[in-house]
Amino acid sequence: MVVAGLTLVSFGTACSDAPPPGSDATEATMAADPNDIGFPRVEPIRLYFAAHSDAYVDGLLTTLGELVGKNTDEATWEKDSGVHLWRLQNRLERARLSDAQEARVGATFDSMAVAHPDAKDYLEHRKWMIQSLGIGRVAPEIEGKDLDGVEFKLSDSRGKVTVVVFTGEWCGPCRSEYPYQRLMLELYEDKPFALLGVNSDGDIKVAKQGKVDSRLPYRSWWDGHAEKNTSGPIATQYGVTGWPTIYILDHEGVIRFAGLRHEDSLKAVAQLMAELPRPDTSGN
Repeated sequence: MVVAGLTLVSFGTACSDAPPPGSDATEATMAADPNDIGFPRVEPIRLYFAAHSDAYVDGLLTTLGELVGKNTDEATWEKDSGVHLWRLQNRLERARLSDAQEARVGATFDSMAVAHPDAKDYLEHRKWMIQSLGIGRVAPEIEGKDLDGVEFKLSDSRGKVTVVVFTGEWCGPCRSEYPYQRLMLELYEDKPFALLGVNSDGDIKVAKQGKVDSRLPYRSWWDGHAEKNTSGPIATQYGVTGWPTIYILDHEGVIRFAGLRHEDSLKAVAQLMAELPRPDTSGN
């Protein structure tokens, strides 16, 4: 089957545990307890991020120190070190940090701020990002206007599995996500699911037309104010320097996955949708 430009392959069905033809099970037995099959239930395949090892975190911090230490011009230190700090965050946000590991990361940033006082505010923000945008953290609030000029907030989607994607029509890799986004919207129509964009196109007309042409009627903040502006207030708050940047939140607003692309994002959303609390039908 082809849906929204994706080919889906189905490997049989798992709708029931009916016995094969010729078995000794009787209709009466099945009706009495259809869930008693002897075997334990098959657990769903799950995506998860393990905790970072101490050796890995310490290795990243050592590498960071070596790389930024090569930048000796204080006038350009912040600019020259930015890519290394972004790469550190990109790696740290793929798994959970322990309290001790986070403290070591924070101490490293504090030491850099002492050594490079002109970059103190910048380093404080980068430290905040690592502390606030990690797996297991409630995503920082996003507030702004959508493409029609209407204010809305990220917390408005609390109670729903939410995908936040920093995107733009100018960005080729961003457009490669569109078929998967269309499929999400189709699969979870009328379900507790939200796909929200942070659009960095410099021209709001381009952003709006792109949503129409790509058949992606999800709500987006407009975060662009100049041609291909990637330094809007929301992208700056989240420290985004690579597009697309994607965060997948559970129904409580907690960041559960970061950096997943294409079919991996579909799997992550399916997992979180399966974790949603079931409505109470007992009447109590």
